[in-house]
Amino acid sequence: MNGENQKAHWDLKYEQGLPSLAKPDPFFISAYRRFVEPSFPNAGAALDLACGLGRHALWLATRQWRVCGVDLSEVAVKKLSQAALDLNISLDLFVGDTSEYRFGSARFDLIVLFYHADRSLFPKVISALNPGGLLICKLSLRWDRDERSTAAITDLLNRNELPLLVPDLHVLYHEERQVRDRGVVEFAGRKAVPGSLRSDPVSIYAPSEKNDSPQKAHRRPSCIG
Repeated sequence: MNGENQKAHWDLKYEQGLPSLAKPDPFFISAYRRFVEPSFPNAGAALDLACGLGRHALWLATRQWRVCGVDLSEVAVKKLSQAALDLNISLDLFVGDTSEYRFGSARFDLIVLFYHADRSLFPKVISALNPGGLLICKLSLRWDRDERSTAAITDLLNRNELPLLVPDLHVLYHEERQVRDRGVVEFAGRKAVPGSLRSDPVSIYAPSEKNDSPQKAHRRPSCIG
């Protein structure tokens, strides 16, 4: 599916409504409380990639985070902009493909990436994190060994692939499990602070099976793509 078709696809879905994407993901809440809150008790700057209706962006902004959101769907971003106005909170929103966003270097304390697997993004994500910054992500995986049921889906990661895409992050949490005909990976990682001693990992990796293969709004200048 090319860019224009993807945009039309998601615009239609958001026009019709996606109530399942209105509330923060439980893993996001858990990872935030376990890893983000202790590290950034006074909040900071966050980037929500493929933010959709802003279930995580809004949640963060109500907790004093300076949040930038990027999404391909103009419909979603318009709805998110209105939701921010209704809550009297400020977001910096960018309509466009995440690959077109100008990440910059060392700008964010937290980057959130849920269900948008673009392998080309990960080097940019690592660069955009401040030292000590965190990545929280949850992505779909190709799970079946014969891959027949997921072969036509090109945006799925392979099992055990995600840690290899972010080699410069210290793994805090990594779990993979099967969900219906595919899998899901939950991941939290921290960018090292130069000169600091790396602590022992607190990763939890418990896959279900052994793997066989390895319109901008309320603009804030520091977040503009």
